[in-house]
Order: sequence, then C-alpha cells, then structure tokens
Amino acid sequence: MALFATKYFAAVAMLAVSSVAGGQAAPAKPACDIGGNATGNAARATLSVNLAREAASPAVAATNLKNAVKLLETTDKSDNAIVNAYVLGEAISLWGNQPGIGLRPTRGAVGFVNNPSGTLDIPLTIDSLFKIVEVAKPICADYTAYWRAGQKFYLDVVNGAITSLNADKLDSAEYYAMQANRLYAPSPYGNMIIGGVASKRGNTARAIEYWTLAAEAANKDTSYRDVRRQMLANVGSAYIDAANAASGAERVTAARKAADIYAQLIAVPGTRGQYLTGGRQQLQTAYMLAGDTASAIKTWEPMIANPAAYEYTDLLNSAVNAARANKSVEAGKLFEATLMQNPYSRDALFNVAVTYLTTEQNDKVGPMVERLVAVDPGNPENFNLAARAYLAMGKAAQVAKKAAVAAAYNDSTVTWFNRGNKLPVEVSFTEFSPNDKAVTIGGSILDRRDKIEANSAEPVARPAKGAKGKAAAASKPAAKTFPPKPITLSFSAIDKAGQVVGTESVTTEPLSPGQKARFKLTINAPSVVAYRYKIVD
Repeated sequence: MALFATKYFAAVAMLAVSSVAGGQAAPAKPACDIGGNATGNAARATLSVNLAREAASPAVAATNLKNAVKLLETTDKSDNAIVNAYVLGEAISLWGNQPGIGLRPTRGAVGFVNNPSGTLDIPLTIDSLFKIVEVAKPICADYTAYWRAGQKFYLDVVNGAITSLNADKLDSAEYYAMQANRLYAPSPYGNMIIGGVASKRGNTARAIEYWTLAAEAANKDTSYRDVRRQMLANVGSAYIDAANAASGAERVTAARKAADIYAQLIAVPGTRGQYLTGGRQQLQTAYMLAGDTASAIKTWEPMIANPAAYEYTDLLNSAVNAARANKSVEAGKLFEATLMQNPYSRDALFNVAVTYLTTEQNDKVGPMVERLVAVDPGNPENFNLAARAYLAMGKAAQVAKKAAVAAAYNDSTVTWFNRGNKLPVEVSFTEFSPNDKAVTIGGSILDRRDKIEANSAEPVARPAKGAKGKAAAASKPAAKTFPPKPITLSFSAIDKAGQVVGTESVTTEPLSPGQKARFKLTINAPSVVAYRYKIVD
C-alpha cells in the first residue's frame, strides 16, 4: 500500500499545470483618489495611458505610451510626485504587455529622452514607482496590485518560470521567479518556483524556506488555497524524508514539524480528495515517527466511530497505519469499514485477511481469501494466507482430539498451499491511479512455470514388503524445458456499485521461467475504485 508522498518532483508536476488563471480585475469602485488628483502633465499622461489601453493595435498603443513617458520624465516643483509615480507606473506596466519589449528594453524604446540607449529594468522600475505610492497611500494598494500582477506580462513572467523549471533550466526559472516576486510579492508563485528550483538542486533547507513563504502568502487569499495545499504537502514531505533519514532527537524534531504541517494541510477549508486522505495518512506517519502513537490513535478513533463520514481511501490508509502501530483490533475495524465502502479493494481484502490471521480469527480468513483471489488470482501469498489459517485450525482440532475435523482442515491446508505454489505466473502491482476519466494500473508479471515442477516432488521409493536391502534410488527426472511464452492479463475496472465500467488486456513479450516483465495500462472509465483481473490461458 503506497503512502501519500508528495516528493519534490510533485511540486514540479503541479507547476506544469499551474498558471495564474487571470489578471486581477480592476477595482469596481475607487478605493483611493490618486487618479482624480492628476493635473498638468500627469493629467495629459493619464489620457495617453487610457488611449493606449483602448488602442486597436500595438502600434497605436506604443505611440500613446511613449507620449505618456515623455510627459512624466521631467517634472515641475508643483507636480505631485505620488501621482506622477502612479501614472508612470501604469505606463511602464502597459509597456510590459507590448510585443517584443521584454523585461529589459532600452529607455528610448519606451519613450525616455534622457539616456535613450540605457537599459530599463521593467520589474525594478514598476516596483520602485509603486512603492512610492503604497508608502504614501496604503489604501491604493489594490490599484497598484492591478498594475503589478494584473497584466499579461506578469502572467508571462510566472509561466516563463514554470516552463523553465519543467525544462530543468534552473537559472532561468529562478531569474523569472525573482522578477515575479519583485513585481508582486504577495503572490505565492515566485516563492513556489524558487522552492522548486532549490529542490531540484538538492537544497532542501532552501526549498522548505521558500515553499513555506509561498504557503503563508497563499493563506492570505482564498483563491490560492490549492497552492497552499500543494506547498504544505511539499514541506511536510521534506520533513518526513528528514525524519526517516535521522535518528534520536533529530528524528523526533523533524517528525513533529511534519505533523504540524500536515495538520495545517488538513485544516485548509475545502480540503478533500488526495490532499485530505493523503494528508491524514502522512500526519499519522509523522506521529509514529515521533514515537507519539497516542496522537496517531486520536486521528483514527473518529473514523472507527463513524466510518460512513470518511472516504474508503481515508479508512484504508488509516487501517494500514494502525496495523503498523501494532493496533490490530483497530486496524481490523478500519479494514472492515473500508470493505463496506469498497468491497473489491485488493489492499483491503488482503489486509483484512492478514488482520484476521494475526488476531487468530482463523475461521474468517478462508472466506476473505476467496474474495481476494477473485480479484487478485496471481499472487501466491494470497493462497498462503488461507493455508496458514487452515493449518492453525487443524492444529487446534488435533489438540481438541477432533481427528475428522483436523483431517478436513489439513486437506484444506494442502489444497490452498498447492493452489498458490502451482501458479504459473506471479503478478504484483506498483500503481493504481484512478481519476475522473480513467484509471492507470501498473505492475510486473513473473513467469514461474518452473516453480510448478519444483513444488511437485517425486515420491521417495520404499522397499517392497518382505524384500531385503534398500530400495534402488529413484532416478532423477530430466529437467523440463519451457519455451518462451507471452502472458496475457485481462483487467476489469469496477465502480463503487461493483459494476464493471471498462475492460482492457495486456500481453507481455514471450517470457522464460524466472523472467519478469513490467506492464502499465489505462482503462478509460470514470469513477473507478477497484479492479480485478484474470490470467488468460
């Protein structure tokens, strides 16, 4: 059973599909009077800025923006420096949207007369101009935010950082992320990307620092809740890794930090799905790494009391952790609750059978294994669970001097043992990834035809009755050869109601005994919660 593990690459995966959904809308009604105070050149520049915003072509916009910049380049003593800074900031921000301008054009390209060949750093200039406004008139921050982060060029900067990070162009990613931070520090995106860069460079401490900053920034705006969840998941995972790699007090400290982070993740309003179920699983893991089993128990007690209020994956994950904490009774209840919601869960069926075996409820193991092998017929260990249970019941019957019952149990033991040992293939799984539209299943197939012969030993020769001397040694059978053979598995995807919603088959290349082949298939079907398969002859 795989644990929820948002490793560093998960941040990159998230960034690959992330983008700033759209610019911030301009405030519906004035929150400050800065625009209405423009006079003289500032008023004329404001008119040019407005004409540029409404221009039908980039060329017309550029002409008006150059005019605005020229009007504001030279100021009079009577000018309002705050208003001038605001209007010039508007103009430079709109310049950032113009095709071919980039982040560092020449001063002359945007309309400055003085030092036209010099370089204009657009993010630095915008930040400097709007800081003048924000310090003098904090109430105008909503307006400056629109010009800082509500423009297309800001989106281009952020998405340029994302693209560079995904392409492992780390220097470029960090450069663009720093520009994004300079343009609009309250956004989590810049710090998020810097954290991703640090992670790829192996600098975990720096990654945690910037992911934490991103999570804190995202906490100030409800529209960034998904970003906050992802950042908390990344930080928590980093601390879990640190705890696993450490010992003693360092291990406990890292695990405590992980627990605190995952508790925050679960508490984000609206958290559900993998963030909720995986977050709770990792919270329990962190508690156990810290040696705090009591706190872990408190997380699954409400689930045992009211399992219907939780998703089956939540119940299953918690059951696995309860079993790892040697809380077999609680684990059994959670596994049983999982099967109430998802009767075909391979992991739940297997673990319920193991729990019954551990708690010596041996009479329940066989029926559970029957259900298990109906969905997972290619795992020898499944059959061995039933064999062990019947063996234990046979021994108990012998102690009770119930010879007939003991004989029946022993026959069942042999039957289940042989069914597992004589499987021609062994199937194991490494992936079960359902989403709204499809499910991906992956694993490996081992050809074990040679095991069938090995597990079918020749009987030892005995001397004939009345004969003298020893029997002749049994001749050793010639080793059997097996031609390479492809193996086909036929899969059925199952929904919560137990209905088959899609099928797919996978066939390996020809295998010889001892050879293993990996497989992965996707079944295009919605709402898949489980699967079963058959070994096709």
